[in-house]
Amino acid sequence: MRACAGLGAGDVSKPDWQQNPKLQYDTEAMGVILTSAGAVLTTLLGVLAGSALSNRSQRRQWSRDRQADACAQVLRESSNVLIELARLNGQRVNPAPDGVRVSTSMDWRPWNEALAMVNLVAAHDIVEAAHAVDAEFWPVHQLIKRGWTEDGDWPGLRDPIEVRRQDFVNVARKHLASPGPPLHRLTGRPAADDAFWQLRRSYFSPDQNRHTDTPP
Repeated sequence: MRACAGLGAGDVSKPDWQQNPKLQYDTEAMGVILTSAGAVLTTLLGVLAGSALSNRSQRRQWSRDRQADACAQVLRESSNVLIELARLNGQRVNPAPDGVRVSTSMDWRPWNEALAMVNLVAAHDIVEAAHAVDAEFWPVHQLIKRGWTEDGDWPGLRDPIEVRRQDFVNVARKHLASPGPPLHRLTGRPAADDAFWQLRRSYFSPDQNRHTDTPP
């Protein structure tokens, strides 16, 4: 029996892609296409993700701006209501009997529009704080228009409303302002028991040593 001669190094079969130049070209072309497609897909995904983040940020900013406008409208119109209530309280009218409906000269439309706007665009706790302000207006308005108040009653009627307005501001600031302590007052108006209201010239003297207590 003859021994089989060993295969030489040159007799080793080459892979198909080396033996077929066209197949080698197609493989290289496919690699280029896949690499290009991957790069395009990566870029497209990056653009889509960036667009989504940008749109979300724009929507969040739009919502914040709308809430700020609505809150400013509530503060503006509630201040106007207070001014009008104070004016009506200064007009002494004959007390109305119980159970009788009394008309009013106040125009409540601007305030109702402010409430409607905050109902539409503001966070739930801001809306509740605005409703609390509105709830304080109702009894005060009834007392004044029915002639059931006295000359010195206004501070006691106004102060509960101001407390609710202050609460509203502090709730709104949690959504609109930088973190910080709550506000303890909305204006620099002296307290009802301050010596300021005695209206004495000595109080307003430049050399008068006045001490104003401020909340901590």
